[in-house]
Amino acid sequence: MTDDRFYERAGPFTLADIAGRIGAEPEKGAPGALKLRDVAALESAEPGDVSLFSDGKYANAFAVTKASLVVTNDKLAAMPHGVSLLVVPNPRLAFAQVGHIFYPPAKLEAGVRTAAPVHPTATIGADTEIGPGSEIGAGAKIGANVWIGNNVVIGRGVEIGDGCRIGHNCVVTHAVIGQRVVMGPNNSIGNQGFSFVPSLEGLLRVPQLGRVVIEDDVEFGSNCTVDRGAIGDTHIERGVRFDSLIHVGHNVRIGHHSLVVAQVGIGGSTTIGPMVLIGGQVGISDHLTIGAGARLAARSGVTRDIGAGERVGGYPARPLKRWHRETALLAKMARPKKTDDEAE
Repeated sequence: MTDDRFYERAGPFTLADIAGRIGAEPEKGAPGALKLRDVAALESAEPGDVSLFSDGKYANAFAVTKASLVVTNDKLAAMPHGVSLLVVPNPRLAFAQVGHIFYPPAKLEAGVRTAAPVHPTATIGADTEIGPGSEIGAGAKIGANVWIGNNVVIGRGVEIGDGCRIGHNCVVTHAVIGQRVVMGPNNSIGNQGFSFVPSLEGLLRVPQLGRVVIEDDVEFGSNCTVDRGAIGDTHIERGVRFDSLIHVGHNVRIGHHSLVVAQVGIGGSTTIGPMVLIGGQVGISDHLTIGAGARLAARSGVTRDIGAGERVGGYPARPLKRWHRETALLAKMARPKKTDDEAE
């Protein structure tokens, strides 16, 4: 279920209503009056939720999900399950459309808002300092001994623990932040992830309905972006250190005390184990697993899972010693050959 501190949900809606809005037909025998209240992942869904099953590798979760309705296609619908189905040609598109039904765009309040640096419903801890031009949203909770720099925006419902340092011009939304977290200037935490699905009208944004969870003692340089989860959370465990100019995609998980150097990009839904070292300008594809203690050399392009303790480099990333041998061999092959005159 989405966190009500950050999102306003419409509904509930009946199965018949949802099917009619997206131009779909419920499977034969499905109860049209079934009440649905939210969207959720197969693994975390509860009765009343709508889930998506678009990839066979999640068949086990599909078989035991508690969701009341699952959006899928003809082929996947034949797999074992115990829920009502909404069978469509393009499940990802249909599920995105359902998400927009439950979470329509917020209505604008016309006019110029009156300046209110701290919302009346926000909570500010003892000995906290808030710089000029900053704004603390409704229901936000700021701990004790926190320093918030100039022109910082803290969104509604955000929690920031004791002893944090939030640098100038940061924007923090849809986030739960632990204690002693340090952010340099110009960080963006909790923005929408980059997720779209093609439709006849163009690219439809997939609703991003999760959060960012940052544990204690995490540090950021400047100009980093951490996207919130699509469904579920983007999760950064304790003690992680980020350099500057780093992008963390939606639903990424980074294990404790990992080190991420400048200009790294991490694709959505990738899991990085604890104590991983990621060199500068590394690019990591989505939906990968990087094992505990792995070492990724600078400028590596990671397109496959990396085992625990593995050391890789190059593009595509491969074992470090092999990459060095290949580089040396290519350099040797590329050397110009000496002419007969030069040989004399």
